Amino acid sequence: MPADKKNPFIREAITWRKTGDEAVILNLETSEYYSANEAGTFVWELFSAGKKKEKIAAALAEEYGIPPAQAEKDTSDFLKELAKLKIIAPEAVK
Repeated sequence: MPADKKNPFIREAITWRKTGDEAVILNLETSEYYSANEAGTFVWELFSAGKKKEKIAAALAEEYGIPPAQAEKDTSDFLKELAKLKIIAPEAVK
């Protein structure tokens, strides 16, 4: 992750790298790390680039050929999980 974070909702202690088709997300304060599958990595990359939840869901639906409603739910669920893990601020889920 570049030093200049594009999304202010990502907590300061978070850094990440893409390895193959997955993202490895590291909390530098707790030394806990998480990995995201291919679709999760797709969402994470867009989110970390500063894209809004609605745009991410639309891109997910297009990329994976899933119904928009399913993409919206999947995006929302993924972001809620990231907030629960204290990777992103809870306000990002709204």
